Amino acid sequence: MSENNRVYKSAAPYNFIGLDKFILERCSEENEIMNHDRYCDDLNTGCIKYEIEVLTPLHISSGEENSDKVNLLFKNPQEKYVIPGNTIRGMTRFNASVFSFASVINKSTTKKDIANNRFYYRTFASNDKGMREWYNKKVGFMARTSSGFTYTVLENVEAGYIRKHGNGYTITPAVKLGNKSYTSIHEFELRNKGIRGINYLYQDGLKKEDYKDKNLLLEKKNRNYRPYIKEIRYNTDGNRPIIDINGKYKGCLANSNYIDGKVHHFLIFEEDKNSEVIYVTKEQAELYIDDMKYTHKQNANSKKAKKAFEYYELPNREVKPVFFVKENNNLFFGFTPYLRLPADGDIYDGIPETHRNYKGRDFVDSIFGWLDFRTKVSFLDALCEDPEPFNDIYQMVLGEPKPSWYKGYIKQEKENALESYCSEKYKIRGRKFYWMKDSADTDPMLSSLPGSGKEDRISTKMYCIKEKTKFSGEVRFENLSDEELGLLLYSLKQGDTEGYFSLGMGKPYGLGKCKIKVNQLIIDNLTERYMSFRNNSGKEKTGEIDKYISAFKKYVIDHYKIKVNDVNEIKSYKEYSLSKHIMKNIETRYMRIDEFANRAELPTLEEVINGIRVSDKMKIDEKPVNKHQNKNKHRNYQNKKPYDNLNTNAFAILKDLKFEENKD
Repeated sequence: MSENNRVYKSAAPYNFIGLDKFILERCSEENEIMNHDRYCDDLNTGCIKYEIEVLTPLHISSGEENSDKVNLLFKNPQEKYVIPGNTIRGMTRFNASVFSFASVINKSTTKKDIANNRFYYRTFASNDKGMREWYNKKVGFMARTSSGFTYTVLENVEAGYIRKHGNGYTITPAVKLGNKSYTSIHEFELRNKGIRGINYLYQDGLKKEDYKDKNLLLEKKNRNYRPYIKEIRYNTDGNRPIIDINGKYKGCLANSNYIDGKVHHFLIFEEDKNSEVIYVTKEQAELYIDDMKYTHKQNANSKKAKKAFEYYELPNREVKPVFFVKENNNLFFGFTPYLRLPADGDIYDGIPETHRNYKGRDFVDSIFGWLDFRTKVSFLDALCEDPEPFNDIYQMVLGEPKPSWYKGYIKQEKENALESYCSEKYKIRGRKFYWMKDSADTDPMLSSLPGSGKEDRISTKMYCIKEKTKFSGEVRFENLSDEELGLLLYSLKQGDTEGYFSLGMGKPYGLGKCKIKVNQLIIDNLTERYMSFRNNSGKEKTGEIDKYISAFKKYVIDHYKIKVNDVNEIKSYKEYSLSKHIMKNIETRYMRIDEFANRAELPTLEEVINGIRVSDKMKIDEKPVNKHQNKNKHRNYQNKKPYDNLNTNAFAILKDLKFEENKD
């Protein structure tokens, strides 16, 4: 394979520990573990004392900033620096869920360790052949040639007008000219017609051939452009619309967000009053709104879109032009012909059936409790031993991993093809963790920041606790069986690894690497405590940590579906050990946004550690070719977010193609 045709695997500061199809049952009836009203002689009550050492700068946020907008470190009510007990609890619970093969879903306890979602995609120009073909089939994407011009047709996409109707919406289709209910109009043609009151993508003065020069378009970009909708009059000449302010018909001009290389606006023809309306159900509308929130076009706790994305908001009292695809009983809609389409499946479709249908009680339920069952463990805040533990301020843009990135979140088990949420019998990778790095990775922190002279609205500044700082903490427990106590100890001390784990903000940049050491296990002597009037002597004893851990391991070996002699033979245990591997910084960084489209799947844990980088899942010669594409592909993308389902080269490809209605 030549260097030019070589496709590399993706890179990320995180990876996954797989889900087993087996769930380790603690009990089938919760009455077996309902013992909060008493101390039981045959169960264990006491505390665990531990110490945490900070290995790379650590930030646990208080949620507040100082006057310089630097995030402050968390303190307890006594103004002492601590790691909150809930933070240690979350880390320990995650480990326990791996070691005890706990369920990630349980409707009877409202457990959702992995949240469900269905993701939207717009992949007509994707380098992934499978997703490109899936999308193009949905919208009826066709490329045709006539009179020396190549043009595209979206055969399945129609246009109409959407309005509120009860708890849902209705769409009235637009009339058709020829076989389409809308047409694209090149911005140069709109300029020539002198149409006013619309938002142009580029500054005035461009010639038509200039629209093929991507560098020039970037230079002439209208920095004040906003998506718009404008009513407009038009006449017809056969099957061709002619914009005319005195025209007989009333339609709408509309255009969505600016994307590099985009040159077309869209004319939606007038409403067809004789057409049967299409009903948008409440569920279909909610699915669209969920995608608005997922892509940050709408605030999670608001019914209103952010100002910059009002164009995409569903109507309230107004009527808006809309594009849609009707596929049997399915309806997909949006505010651009190149619709974002929901995947065929969601996250839960890729989770093993044993998890989806689980109704019992696992070890995590028994120890940590749930909404209607009180926890048996209490994590106290871990107190800092240094009164002034911080010495540096770090600044970076904090990324947000997206489960819609199927190359990373879906297992890639097929040969020579990528799997996605649209594949048959796909599987999610499992529980996510962040790699631990050899040091704080300051280079990508700096490169994530906006360029010199540009306004910074996205970076975070934070004080960090210095290396070698130590914290002392305690976990109190009551009425735990030997196996439950063993799992708690094993999870707190990070299994059979050297105790490395990550906490706080900035984990993708190597911040928050710590090491934990369990110093003491104390078991209360309940008989002495409540039956004796003597002093505390003899009322507690030091427990043998390894004895309880061995009891839990024996329980796993005795009950695991496959016969094993040692828990370290189990795949998820092996993967957990690999997750504690200390990585070189360069090997586990976020990719630049211009790398996403050309990279294949995220490697497995073993592949990351062994340095396997070349993929056979994508063929570089299968991607769409654009002869005018700018060769300088490594421009400064520092101010952009790596949304995986938006191909930034898409409109650079389409700008050289004509739509069917304009081919003459």
